[in-house]
Amino acid sequence: MKIDVQDLLIGKSVDKDVCEDFSLAKIDFNNNEYTFEGPIHIKGTLSKIEDGVVFKGHILAKVKTVCSRCLDEIVKDLNIEFEEEFRKSQDELGYKIIDNFIDITKLIEDNILLNVPLKTLCSESCKGLCPVCGTNLNKSTCSCDTQIIDPRLEKLKNFFNRD
Repeated sequence: MKIDVQDLLIGKSVDKDVCEDFSLAKIDFNNNEYTFEGPIHIKGTLSKIEDGVVFKGHILAKVKTVCSRCLDEIVKDLNIEFEEEFRKSQDELGYKIIDNFIDITKLIEDNILLNVPLKTLCSESCKGLCPVCGTNLNKSTCSCDTQIIDPRLEKLKNFFNRD
């Protein structure tokens, strides 16, 4: 999504309000797929600085993914505040102004990736899956023996039990 910032760069205006909806199909990060429920809403203000503009605002989105413990599908609300600079200079870091336009697509993706958790949980008390049979322990119980000991360490089981 490109935004024209020519009025800010030539000094015709000091600030520019931005309120847009942005569509993004999915983001893959850390072996998790994040899909979006509806559009990503971005709202903020562009302000002139010496060599470019500053975009300060927030991103609202509903992201759908799976719980890292039980693999149930969950929807999380994201409310991300950001402040990023766009510059005319061609240094390698940061976001650039190209032909009096800024492209905020990368800004949105970067800020979402910085704010999604590495491990998403459906709840803090999620019990996960049984390591033996795969039953979702939040929904039912199983009678599996989960105290399986590696045969190489079997003799250490009674190390502290000296009778």
